[in-house]
Amino acid sequence: MKRIGIDVGGTGIAIGIVDENYRIVDKTSLPTADYKAAGDMIEAIAKAVSGLMAGVGIKEDNIEAVGVCVPGTAELDTGMMLYANNLMFENVPFLDELKKVLGSSLGARTYFENDANAAAIGEYITGCYDVPNFVMVTLGTGVGGGIVINGKLLRGCNYAAAEFGHMTINVEGVDCNCGRRGCFEDYASATALIEMAKDEMTSIEGKGSLLWEETSGDAEALDGKKFFDAVRKGDMTAKKVLDKYSFYLSEGLINIINVLQPDVLVLSGGITRAADLFLDQVKEKVAKEVYSRSSKRNTQITLPRGIADAGDVGIVGAALIDRAL
Repeated sequence: MKRIGIDVGGTGIAIGIVDENYRIVDKTSLPTADYKAAGDMIEAIAKAVSGLMAGVGIKEDNIEAVGVCVPGTAELDTGMMLYANNLMFENVPFLDELKKVLGSSLGARTYFENDANAAAIGEYITGCYDVPNFVMVTLGTGVGGGIVINGKLLRGCNYAAAEFGHMTINVEGVDCNCGRRGCFEDYASATALIEMAKDEMTSIEGKGSLLWEETSGDAEALDGKKFFDAVRKGDMTAKKVLDKYSFYLSEGLINIINVLQPDVLVLSGGITRAADLFLDQVKEKVAKEVYSRSSKRNTQITLPRGIADAGDVGIVGAALIDRAL
């Protein structure tokens, strides 16, 4: 039996068919920006699901479960997307509407969850973590999180637990679209990294940066791959930005560890494909500054081990929502 995972993100919507061994049989993606209305997005998702199933010759009775994960507050008992600041959606009956367009057969096997919670579920299950306390921090358009305490997912009284991205790390910092200032995701998300790089390359000091070569002279064309290519080529402007990013990422992780002290903290998201360029620096700063630095045992910071491609964590996690502890 196969499963379908639908990962709705601030930048893209990833949809995939997952087999019994947690491998993705086939997948597709949709640009989130194409859908300003939730109804249009839901229709497009259902069409993409049908297209994937037809493409690999899978019928509805071969699908064990469909999972959809969304950013922001996903209210499990109602299927409402209560608030997603990166989508500007509020009080959307996402699950019910998706079930309608998927049809009664698939709809009856469709489940709903916050995206970072789904990522945590997927990694915890597929990675076979033999620890009671586990945290995942997702670095994407925003910053999200999932918390497993004593083997059970922590959702909070209103399903809004682990919104790490909206923990303030700079009280006089930039305005966040959640309504606060200096939020973690405004300094440690993939979006924040690219914005910092654009600012730096357009400064006087950044005029000679390789980032201009990577983007063919158009700062707006900068993306993660181009940025990290410049870092690997030794560009000092890009390296300066990455050092700044690593500093802020470390600050947020220290706060999370100080509060929760998990056995394992997993960093996930496409940006972690370049973790060889910054993870050691982050680990070093955390080890020096975390409150428990004198303890014999401390949190292990690592990358996903259950799901090979960091970009697939959301799909696999969504497909396993119904198996959440």
